[in-house]
Amino acid sequence: MSAPCPVFGFEAHAEIHPIDDHDRRALWRALELDLLTQRGLVARCLAFGSRLSFAVTSEASQATDADRQALESWAATRAEILSVDVGPLIDLAAVA
Repeated sequence: MSAPCPVFGFEAHAEIHPIDDHDRRALWRALELDLLTQRGLVARCLAFGSRLSFAVTSEASQATDADRQALESWAATRAEILSVDVGPLIDLAAVA
């Protein structure tokens, strides 16, 4: 029997300005539309308050360092985001 294939992705944590639920949902939609969908990525939200935490994987293959850099660049354009920490590529299937 073979081992399952790894699912390489990364976790990200962003500190955000205090915003209401409507603006939080708008920020998440913008993340999905502006970045994730265009790069063939999906995200699973882990926490969403003053700190937005999520795990990112690719729909078709594996997330890459270029995807990590794209997220950092996107976050830098968003006024709601104070700071972002994008973790290294890891096998998310192994930590799930």
